[in-house]
Amino acid sequence: MSKYVLVSDIHGNYPALQKVVEAEGYDAEYIVLGDIHGLNAYPAETIDELQLLNKKVTLAGNHDKAVFEYGEGHVNSDELSQFELYHTLSNLSVEQVKWMLKLPYMEVIEGSPRILATHAMPWPEKASGYEMGNAGITKGNVPHFASIVADDYDYVLHGHTHEQYDLDCERFGHPVTFVNPGSLGYDHTYSLLNTETGEVTHKRVEVEADVQAHVQSHLPESAPHTREWF
Repeated sequence: MSKYVLVSDIHGNYPALQKVVEAEGYDAEYIVLGDIHGLNAYPAETIDELQLLNKKVTLAGNHDKAVFEYGEGHVNSDELSQFELYHTLSNLSVEQVKWMLKLPYMEVIEGSPRILATHAMPWPEKASGYEMGNAGITKGNVPHFASIVADDYDYVLHGHTHEQYDLDCERFGHPVTFVNPGSLGYDHTYSLLNTETGEVTHKRVEVEADVQAHVQSHLPESAPHTREWF
């Protein structure tokens, strides 16, 4: 397969994921780059939809690691972190939790081209993005990372920064392309990759559902209002 639908940082936004599936279909080959869960308050629906997709790779990210491995939220607010943790876990079945716990943070798609899929960094010990100060791969720092991994991969696909972009590093003397589809959960962005032609297409969906109102309806009174952070 040479054509992939790239989605990342869904953060529990099932309506946005549903719009991508409506546009691209269930039979397209998906690469999911982590942070499946978060504050958008549709945890079970998001997993249900993901499990129906034809997926090449499904990764977890830093928010997923915090919730499922460490039993904590991963937000710069104690109240929102508690909401992220308890709302996510209380709405998932035992089978869904087990499914999440099996997901890796990084995976290599062997063959030609050779593709690295990671949530944050392009090496295992920092792939999840959970570590303190792990800002992931920003577009401005791509040439640095390219100089390290160009001999190993033709494509590096990642999320974490919520920054939608692609950069062919051949211009810097490094034959590797980096792609980040952005945040489906908050910016409603995703990307298409055709490895046969090298074409990357960045896309955005229009979400009709009022996700912000849905989140607010589930937040405890002690938590910051969505207008302060959404």
